[in-house]
Amino acid sequence: MRRKNSFRKPNLHNNQTRLETSYIINKKAAFLLAVLIAVCFIPPASSQTGANVAVHFIDVGQGDSIFIDTSNRDVLIDGGSASASSAVLDYLEYLNITRIHLIIATHAHEDHIGGLVAVLNSAITIDEVLINNQTHTSATYTNFINLAQAHTLTVAQRGQTFTLTETANLTVLNPVQPLEFSDLNDNSIVVKLQVYSKSFLFTGDAEEHAEQSIINAGVNLQSDILKVGHHGSNTATSQQFLDLVSPSYAIISAGLNNKYGHPHNETIQKLLTKGVTIYETITSGTIIASTDGTTITFHNNPQPIPEYPLNHITPIFAVTTLLAIMVYRKKLQKLHTFLGS
Repeated sequence: MRRKNSFRKPNLHNNQTRLETSYIINKKAAFLLAVLIAVCFIPPASSQTGANVAVHFIDVGQGDSIFIDTSNRDVLIDGGSASASSAVLDYLEYLNITRIHLIIATHAHEDHIGGLVAVLNSAITIDEVLINNQTHTSATYTNFINLAQAHTLTVAQRGQTFTLTETANLTVLNPVQPLEFSDLNDNSIVVKLQVYSKSFLFTGDAEEHAEQSIINAGVNLQSDILKVGHHGSNTATSQQFLDLVSPSYAIISAGLNNKYGHPHNETIQKLLTKGVTIYETITSGTIIASTDGTTITFHNNPQPIPEYPLNHITPIFAVTTLLAIMVYRKKLQKLHTFLGS
């Protein structure tokens, strides 16, 4: 009140002017200080909403289906086989998904696109479908492509980038056009998801020839999480490819007691030797990994494959048991010899 009254004194006009000027300067200084404080406390891009991404490796048995959930655009990579349609649709409904911005059909095999037929036939809005441009004679492929053509249909080409959020994007690493291979697996669409400083590599069923093509292209393969190619088959995940990817975690999507014997011991041992933590849908069901761009979190406590996989434990146990029996028999023989003497 005292300061307010002093401003009103007619004999203090010069003082009032100086005080008003000082007030304006102080007000500007306070504003600049507030801006500086705000800037200092703005979270880095990696912790903002746009960078929060969850990747769901859906348990579809012997097949692949991966859903990438972001704050902006969502992606579904494959849909498992036709028999897994309900599992995929139920899971998307559980996530309250009513729109998928991009569907990626890695290749024409039934255990990858069979379930996509049901998704394309569902009430979910589909914006775009990415294909590798390789046709197939199966009824499943015919049904799939007929439905996919009702949407924006895009042919995959190495180097394409799809922006999901300000800090998350998908880059196509395979195939090239025209297609390099006659084999359906090697023409699989391979994409790398980059979320700020964290990355995921989704390989479809790409095998060693496709891996070598990607290596020869000189692209950056290093990824924190590797979706292991071809369900862990020994025809994929070559040593050079694995060394360049250098993942911390590997996800294997396969069915229990499948007729192909996936995942193969050779692949598992390569990963374990390199110190990779392996999760598989066979033992853990659907696997969920989320990232804010700086860290990766696995949800629902998936169980890693032990250092000695179960399919290795049985023969090891058998050999150990046999050795124990042999030692026991020798001891019995010595005992009988001693008693007989």
